[in-house]
Amino acid sequence: MTYRTTPSSRTAIEELHSGAMNVTIIGVILGKTDPKGFQNRKSPEKERFTFDFVLRDSPNYFINVECWGDDIFIHNLSRSFRIGEVVKVQNPLVRTKDIEQDEKFRPWTPSPYKLTLSENHSAVALCSGEEGSSMMPLLHLPTKESHDYYTLSDILANGQNLQGEVINILVGVRTVSEPKAFVTKDNRPGQNCDVILFDETVNSFHFVLWNKEAIQLAQTWEPRKTVIFAADVKVSFDKYRQSMVATAISKTIITTNPNTQEAQLLFTYANDYFAAGNFEEDISPEGLKTLDFNTIKDVFTIEQMKEKEVSLRASESPVPVWGVACMFVSMLNVDDSAGKVMRVRCGVECGDRAGSLCNCSVDPYSQVCTNDNCDATLLNNTVTVRTFEMQMEIADYTGSLNNCWVTGAVAEKMLGCTVDAFSQMTDVQKTELKWRVLLERCKIYFKIVYRSTSHSTRVHILSCELANLKEVTKFVVQ
Repeated sequence: MTYRTTPSSRTAIEELHSGAMNVTIIGVILGKTDPKGFQNRKSPEKERFTFDFVLRDSPNYFINVECWGDDIFIHNLSRSFRIGEVVKVQNPLVRTKDIEQDEKFRPWTPSPYKLTLSENHSAVALCSGEEGSSMMPLLHLPTKESHDYYTLSDILANGQNLQGEVINILVGVRTVSEPKAFVTKDNRPGQNCDVILFDETVNSFHFVLWNKEAIQLAQTWEPRKTVIFAADVKVSFDKYRQSMVATAISKTIITTNPNTQEAQLLFTYANDYFAAGNFEEDISPEGLKTLDFNTIKDVFTIEQMKEKEVSLRASESPVPVWGVACMFVSMLNVDDSAGKVMRVRCGVECGDRAGSLCNCSVDPYSQVCTNDNCDATLLNNTVTVRTFEMQMEIADYTGSLNNCWVTGAVAEKMLGCTVDAFSQMTDVQKTELKWRVLLERCKIYFKIVYRSTSHSTRVHILSCELANLKEVTKFVVQ
């Protein structure tokens, strides 16, 4: 039966108490599970069906709702609303939740109660107009603290130490695959969907969805322009992919385009990053080959470079700064551990860029290219290439700057050896190599870029060669 009430008798989730009667709650659907059946204990020949959803009516309060009934009622009720829609829930049973049991399989909620809807006493109806639109901003508020999340590099770095853990992630959506249908062992139809995620630290990470409701939500995401905060996803090592992956489970709540500062920074980073046609922030080897250094004429001191960094961090639309300088290399730890000097990248020629290499990162555990558009990923045949990637510090009479990075062929030319030859050197030889450059005055071409998610800047060294007397005099005069 349908229980009717008036808007004036609405009850806020915050005001609920156990056993409350004649309750009507209006809220937006944050998450929803698929219907499933269980054997009815009272009538073993019949199945009893159920599904859950999460209802929110304010920034600070949301609650789990469980629905019970026969096959037709539950499936019809489930089809009547979706994640992101606003509903009016009438005459539910208000019960104190068993925190240990309820939150083991259901999303965490701040309410100490849960709602139970029955076929004979409760009703759910869609809300529209002003009553519904006023709830829509609640969709963009994460259900956990906005700063409480792992970066994708954190997950990869911890590797199987995080096996089976449930964590939060803040990520961009790079690609969403078409849903794939399958049949379970007990002949029930199912679907899954693979979403490729990225953030500022990793450009490709798998997120697997098994729930039809979550898959439908994912189909609305615009690749490279959508940011999500996923609360309580499970991370594990996938033997098939030979890498860590995230999976949406019954506890997971996904917030699309969160209204938080952290999400806005990631969105800005993604917008700038992909607008420039990059999968990696670094300049590719092919880009360096075609770069005309004669076009870079602006001369900088360390002090001026720092001023540019401040300007980039304060700008609403930061544009990379290109420049040239005559400076000393004051720190270059080439005799540090290999992981701080070299990096493994993909050396496969890309099908859409004849003659050029992918150059994207290779997963340190699976040794698979992280660029899903790379031919190596499609063919499962990654060719790995070791390359220099090290931090250095430069200095002049105005100060020093240590967030400078020299990579690839630039580092090889600066050190006068290939990365393969370097890897065979002893520690003593590496130290001797370092002192060929250290404290020498060099002519340096650079690019300063803004990193949105960390609200920081990085200096990419494009060329570093010993300066001759004529060049030193020229820079001093300027």
